[in-house]
Amino acid sequence: MSEENQTAPKAEQVKPNSVSRYETIRVPILRPVEYPIWKVKMTMFLEATDPEYLDRINDGPHMPTKLSPVVDGQEQKTVPKEKKDMTPEDISSIAKDAKVRHLLHSALDNVMSNRVIGCKTAKEIWDALEVRCQGTGAIKKNRKTILTQEYEHFDSRTNETLTETYDRFCKLLNDLSLVDKEYELEESNLKFLLSLPEKWDLKATTIRDNYDLADTDLDEIYGLLKTHELEIEQRNRRSSKKTKSVALKVEEKPIKKESSRKKAKGKALVIKSESESSNSDDDSNSGEASDSDDDEEQMMLFMLNRSCLKGIGN
Repeated sequence: MSEENQTAPKAEQVKPNSVSRYETIRVPILRPVEYPIWKVKMTMFLEATDPEYLDRINDGPHMPTKLSPVVDGQEQKTVPKEKKDMTPEDISSIAKDAKVRHLLHSALDNVMSNRVIGCKTAKEIWDALEVRCQGTGAIKKNRKTILTQEYEHFDSRTNETLTETYDRFCKLLNDLSLVDKEYELEESNLKFLLSLPEKWDLKATTIRDNYDLADTDLDEIYGLLKTHELEIEQRNRRSSKKTKSVALKVEEKPIKKESSRKKAKGKALVIKSESESSNSDDDSNSGEASDSDDDEEQMMLFMLNRSCLKGIGN
């Protein structure tokens, strides 16, 4: 048997099943206050599970149709198929609406599930959830106005970090996108740079001069600013270490002065003792000189008396 015949059966055994891979993935749970985020996650989940699931929530259940037979020369019309005329593909497509309804109910708690339990199709459930969590068209329009005003007056807050400002601005852009309000990339990038505190003015100006804001993502601009912030922090740490080392040196100098003072005092004592000893030597020498002077006077008096006596004797 050839190698091709041996490997062929093994290749036939590999049957990818895209649906089964996502059966074990946890369905996003709906929290009414987080409906915009849930809507995005649920849409991605349905599309990843089966692309036709999106058709069920947007267009409703699939209804197989056929052309009506020609009767008395009348034009053919599109009419729904009877169950006996349905193909296996038609039956599978109809069943997908039930699968989507099951997934949507799995994402709801008992309270929310009870509110949409009367809906017959996946589209009805999807639309009902939108109205209950986002409101009617008038409420959505009002929310759009509020978010637009918030965008126009967006600014960094006191003691707010760069990351906190960036996260808040991204959330605002996402909320605007959910109410069908989009801004040009250049406009949103410039808005973010102008909202930063004054300490970022120099770096923001450098980015505007060296980068095309119309072709630069907001994430890239944040990365440039964050890198600059980390460099500044590292430089400040180095300068603080230098300041501490200088302070230690300044504290060591008085100790050296005191020791030099002690040495000076010791030298002074030695000099003083030497001077005292030299003074005592001078006093003793002067005393000896005075004694020798007295002896000389006595000798002079003795010689004078002797000469006088000789003169008298002659």
